[in-house]
Amino acid sequence: MSHVFLSIRSIDRRLSTGNVESLDFRIGVNVLVGPPNTGKTKWLQTLDFLLGDPGANPYESTEAEALGEKYDAAGAFLQIGEDHHRIERRWKEPGAKGKIFVDGEGMLARDFQHWLMEKLAIPIVSYPKGNPMSGQTWPELGFRSLLRHIHRQQRFWGNLVDQQPDAEFHASLLSFLGLADRVYSEDYGTLVNLRLESITLRARREQYAQTLNDLAVDLLDAEDVSLGVNEATISAAQQRLRDSVGKLEADRLRVLTAARTRAIPVDQISRVETLSLARANQLEALTSIGRKRHAAEERLKDIGRYRKDLADEIDRMDRAADAGDILSDLRVTHCPACDQLVKPAHDTGHCFVCHQHLPEAPEIEGLGAVRLRFEQERLSAELMEADELLDVLRRDVEKQAQEVRTAEEALRAIEVELGPARQAVAALAQADVSAIDVALGKAAERGKQMDRVTAALELGKGLTAKIQALEERIQPLSDKVDEALRAIDFNAAADWLENGMNAYLEALNHERPNTWKHSRVEIDLSRSNVSFRIGRKRWQGALGGTDTLYFLMAYNYGLLSLSPRRQAHYPGLAIIDVPGEFSGESIGDKENFIVQPFIDLLSDEALEGAQLIITGASFSGLAGVHVQAQTHVHVA
Repeated sequence: MSHVFLSIRSIDRRLSTGNVESLDFRIGVNVLVGPPNTGKTKWLQTLDFLLGDPGANPYESTEAEALGEKYDAAGAFLQIGEDHHRIERRWKEPGAKGKIFVDGEGMLARDFQHWLMEKLAIPIVSYPKGNPMSGQTWPELGFRSLLRHIHRQQRFWGNLVDQQPDAEFHASLLSFLGLADRVYSEDYGTLVNLRLESITLRARREQYAQTLNDLAVDLLDAEDVSLGVNEATISAAQQRLRDSVGKLEADRLRVLTAARTRAIPVDQISRVETLSLARANQLEALTSIGRKRHAAEERLKDIGRYRKDLADEIDRMDRAADAGDILSDLRVTHCPACDQLVKPAHDTGHCFVCHQHLPEAPEIEGLGAVRLRFEQERLSAELMEADELLDVLRRDVEKQAQEVRTAEEALRAIEVELGPARQAVAALAQADVSAIDVALGKAAERGKQMDRVTAALELGKGLTAKIQALEERIQPLSDKVDEALRAIDFNAAADWLENGMNAYLEALNHERPNTWKHSRVEIDLSRSNVSFRIGRKRWQGALGGTDTLYFLMAYNYGLLSLSPRRQAHYPGLAIIDVPGEFSGESIGDKENFIVQPFIDLLSDEALEGAQLIITGASFSGLAGVHVQAQTHVHVA
């Protein structure tokens, strides 16, 4: 695939007076030279603001805030691949302060970043801040994060990218190496969400189980559950309770049978049993009749509502017929479209509104009346049927009511005849039966509590089922993500940047022998971390002041060397604002020396279209560069 490089062709600032200041740049190496305080850094600040800074003006966070009042707009021409675009910021124009205008179209800073990433064919990804399982929302990796690596500002020479969190630095580097969309894939994001959901459900299930155990101590007797609540212990307790209830019911029957034997003469026992059976049958019959009576009453109510609806509909039909008789002679007098008076047509055989041929008048007048009479007759027939059905249902309800009264009278007669025998038995067995009934009542309450706990256990089972369903989705997705990550050669990608940085340091030694006396730069890259070492030491602990300058320049050189690689997504642009002093040392005499490797790099045909913009005091004697000189010294 052909690489899409980003380059700055010009930049301009419009003064409040209307005058315009501008700088032109070319493809390749551009040097912005001038003594201190000639505005080199302010030009690059303006460029940084144009490239999506969400601030109010390019100088609001610096000591030169007055420049924000001196200028009222700025713009630049960008070349992206073969396309050219004009971008502008107009911080004094009402409604335009937070917008970037691209070819005249205003867009918010976030939308501009999306537009630029799309033009540069850099995938937009979201990355985790720290531990992916922390539950934090994954922020989007925008162009401003990448610009921190592309543009090394004069105030940021203390680290590879100053004031950028490790997670954001790592994600930016993966993006440049073409790995971010593979590491932070959609499948990986889905997997993390599923695992977080599973962890949440597991914690909820554990907390629920603990809470249920605590509540069960108050709900259940110690004899029911003593070592915790679960499906097995509750099932065993319910079985023990059923056995206990069965024994109590058998004891109750035994006590009543013994009392009956003592209280009722032998010759009357068969009569009492017959009456008891008759009582049970009568109770069952009474219940059945009651259900039938209730159903008949509900049916009677439904038909009554239906009959009322029919009567209302017939009444509406009668009113419609009356209205038709009254309104039939009304004619259209005004046009429904323009509301002008309609003149009657001379030809009475055609409609004077739509001009269509009129059928015979009796036919027109009769059609509506026929339809209306048909509906009235149909509704009247249905009303008669409803009245007949209501009569049948009323008789049925009355019959059911009579059967209920008959059954209740028969039941009362049986109760009266059984009364003496029941009183005699109760007198002998009242105490024992009462004690057994109390025990049965307690057992019934214990059974209800167990049923409640069993229902609560179902919720725990539901959580387990959800967790199991999640795990069934997680496992194949985890295998897929792991397989995709195993296919990524992090070492090879790290070697690309590592070789570029070492190539710069070797070029320094070629230009000036023994400039870099340390070991090679080594980079350890993984899916979640990156580290830069000099030999076995981390680079911050191994390098002094001047060597740090070389190392940081090597980092920008290494990134720029990624530009032609097919897999990488570095946009072929580096902007470096070199400080006048570094760790107390003047670097004016080092300028040519540190820039020459970039000139040699960008002369390669594979980097045609790439660009470096670098500031310095003089850059005298450099060949193959485009020079923009700043001469006016600004004094406070």
